[in-house]
Amino acid sequence: MLKTKLYTAGIVLVLAMLVFCGCGDKAGANEQNEQTPVSVEVIEVSKPDSRQLITYSGTIEESETVPLSFQTPGNITKVMIKEGDFVKRGQALAVINSENYRSSYDMALASLKQAEDAYKRLQPMYKNGNLPEIKMIEVETSLQQAKSAVAIAKKNIDDCTLKSPIDGYVGKKNIDPGMGVMPGIAAINIVKIEKVYARIPVPENEIASIKKGERANVKIGALNGLEVSGIVEEIGVMADPLAHSYKIKIAIINKDKKLKPGMICNVVLPNSIKSDELVVPNKSVLMDNKGSNFVYVINANNKAEKRMVQVGGLLNSGIIINSGLASSEKVVISGQNKIVENSLVNIINK
Repeated sequence: MLKTKLYTAGIVLVLAMLVFCGCGDKAGANEQNEQTPVSVEVIEVSKPDSRQLITYSGTIEESETVPLSFQTPGNITKVMIKEGDFVKRGQALAVINSENYRSSYDMALASLKQAEDAYKRLQPMYKNGNLPEIKMIEVETSLQQAKSAVAIAKKNIDDCTLKSPIDGYVGKKNIDPGMGVMPGIAAINIVKIEKVYARIPVPENEIASIKKGERANVKIGALNGLEVSGIVEEIGVMADPLAHSYKIKIAIINKDKKLKPGMICNVVLPNSIKSDELVVPNKSVLMDNKGSNFVYVINANNKAEKRMVQVGGLLNSGIIINSGLASSEKVVISGQNKIVENSLVNIINK
């Protein structure tokens, strides 16, 4: 009898526990169903126009650089220019000590006068037959050697003055009075900036869509956002091994000489977009702790789905999505920092 009562009590206890658990699950389900929606704004994923504007960051550089160096060694005695000065072709820029070369020139002149005097005195004797031909050849050879020595000494003196071979601007000055210089080492760089280049790196997956002769718009922040027009003139054929990008040069006519080498610029190029690429606003793309890009997509149940995406280049209208999204899907553009996977949302587009 006692065993029967204990058995019945056990069954009652088990049934009570099951009922309690069932109530708990039901309460949890009700709590989940009563989740407060998070207000977000969304945008439908769309394809870009057939022609879009892609912006690249670059640097202004000169069209030509001429490094100048002295042809003879020596010490600088005078520098007549400063960086940024405009110089004309043939203008003297710097001078080295020429005393030794002038002494050599004076010696060469003395030897030349001696050789000329000997030639003048012996030439009549040779014509009269009183001087052997071999002796006259020696005199003529000495005279020619003396003339060559004078020419070399005169060139050494001229080389003591460094002159500009072109019209241009002094881009860099590596010398000061008192410094020693050696042949072949650049002392001054002359640059031409009547035409300049905007040099930009272009990713390898976009280089094929850029063509020579295309017009580009260049904006220079250092000149209060000055905008100028240029033409794609050079397209590199060797990629940067680290950045996997190619060098592009946009030629710009620099009429007022306002554009200076080294200025940072933004270049806008017309670029053909692939038919399978989509565009979303920049702010909709997030990054996880692994460095991967993702967006939140709203499904038919008004719940957020975390979608991993592969991004491409930048357009004026947003960022290119190469994969991970389909056209017309709803992507969260505001409030995405308040939601997680499966969050219930309330779309409140303005």
